[in-house]
Amino acid sequence: MKPVIALTDPMSSHVKSANYTHWLARWIPDAEIRILSYSRATGDPLAGCNGLVVSGGVDVNPALYGRQDAVAQCEIPNPERDAFESRIINQAIEQNIPFLGICRGTQLTNVVLGGTLVPDLEPAGFASHSSTAEGDRVHGVVIEAGTLLESIAGVHQGEVNSAHHQAVERPGKGLRIAARSTDGVIEALEWENPAGRPFFLLVQWHPERMRNAEHELTRTLILHFAEALKRHNTHEDHL
Repeated sequence: MKPVIALTDPMSSHVKSANYTHWLARWIPDAEIRILSYSRATGDPLAGCNGLVVSGGVDVNPALYGRQDAVAQCEIPNPERDAFESRIINQAIEQNIPFLGICRGTQLTNVVLGGTLVPDLEPAGFASHSSTAEGDRVHGVVIEAGTLLESIAGVHQGEVNSAHHQAVERPGKGLRIAARSTDGVIEALEWENPAGRPFFLLVQWHPERMRNAEHELTRTLILHFAEALKRHNTHEDHL
């Protein structure tokens, strides 16, 4: 059977939304992509799914990580989206479904697991990581030795695109830092103890729209996610 990928609806422009589906379809052409959102949810959203991609989008409500004082630094929150995606994040983790979080997906997953965010990077003393009128910024990242990210990317550093003003502050329960930007912003998280768990990776950059589709910090991510989908699909077929 072909694998089924659950993709949370980024609820943004058509172009940005299409970036995710085109990226997944390019590297996993036999997959069915199921778009999930609170506005179209029926029954069990993850039923029959072999993997979950949690996409980017608007800021996570700072009240979810105890920073009600930071509301003015954030975009208008979408509580329905936060609640829906928090539920399926927990469900995917409980059901051992291969998992990839991107930008907001990284931030919300971290909050779901008890972590916190930097509500706005520049007032916190970091350089801007936001996109510009010309498009995404580009900056360096340094990958931590001994991490899953290092093993799949095969590099210790690289350059990624950047379009965010928030970031992980304190990693959630069970997570460890896999990469930081050259100015110290947390750029990737993964399980601290991954033994016995399926693929799980959270990245702050946007691999679905990096200009170089063969870049080691996009191609290797999706290929390893694809392999995890196949393993999960095969396992489900034999249950």
